[in-house]
Amino acid sequence: MKNLWNKKWPRVLLVVLICGVLALAVDATGGKLAQPERKAVEEDKFIGYQLVFERLPGEWEEITRDYSGWVDYGPDYVKVDGLGTVAFSKKILIGEYDEAKSRYVFPGREGFNCFCAVQDLEGGKHYTGYTDMADVHTKVGDTETSVSGTVYFGPPVDATSWNTENYDYGWTAYPVYQMKDGTVYLEDGGNSYGGIGGFTVSTKTAYTETVDGEEQTTSFEVSVSMESVERVREFSVTWFDGANQQVMEHTIPMEEIGEEGLTLERPQGAVWVLVSETDRLGAVKRSAYTLGEEGASHRLVRLDERGMGRVTYLTLK
Repeated sequence: MKNLWNKKWPRVLLVVLICGVLALAVDATGGKLAQPERKAVEEDKFIGYQLVFERLPGEWEEITRDYSGWVDYGPDYVKVDGLGTVAFSKKILIGEYDEAKSRYVFPGREGFNCFCAVQDLEGGKHYTGYTDMADVHTKVGDTETSVSGTVYFGPPVDATSWNTENYDYGWTAYPVYQMKDGTVYLEDGGNSYGGIGGFTVSTKTAYTETVDGEEQTTSFEVSVSMESVERVREFSVTWFDGANQQVMEHTIPMEEIGEEGLTLERPQGAVWVLVSETDRLGAVKRSAYTLGEEGASHRLVRLDERGMGRVTYLTLK
């Protein structure tokens, strides 16, 4: 594991931070987006993270991020050695809810929703913001709410020396909050994580509210595991009959698996199937399934060019 939250060069980064925030304070939004009121920002609730797989800066390197679409959200106060408390213009990026996919989109910070937002719909509250993760577990109660899951990443498509100290990309965990009116937004300055995976980011907070005249404490916890996987080049599906004789075989490049997965119909006489994944290094991983009336499902992780993974499924009917 390698936590790459920018602590390598505190003095240099402090200057970069100040310059960056001052630049944001000067930048205008052009009046395209309504500015949210900051009347009760202390009541905004932390609900998790937006995980963005983005390029990590090398030594003494500064990466310019796109802040178009960010809006002012009142002043933010930072203590600076030698300067005292300095007020900066705080900017946030408001999430756009994609009803068709039941997820939020943050333009310019596209990634994985790893939070638990509340939407008031007819018939009661609806919780969303965690469908991007795999192995999701949620708990929603009157005094305790939690959400956890797993995200995957691996070598970029042109990797020649992955699993070394040179990581081009990593996850940035941007904190996500929800206003009392339901608006979901993210803040800048999240921790960055790189390496070969196998670690977990976990945060727990508590809120005290007055309910029916009585104070009630509610806790929220978010936990995200980041796991690395090898890049699968192709996989084969071999069908067998009851006498363990091969009936048919398919060899399929990973590029043919779409975001919605792939479905294969079993050939006549097939009763079980062997799925073999071949990765970029030539290693083979095999999984066998007995085919019942409902068939079987095999989970695959598709890596994009950068190495960010999305889980998809091979359905065998």
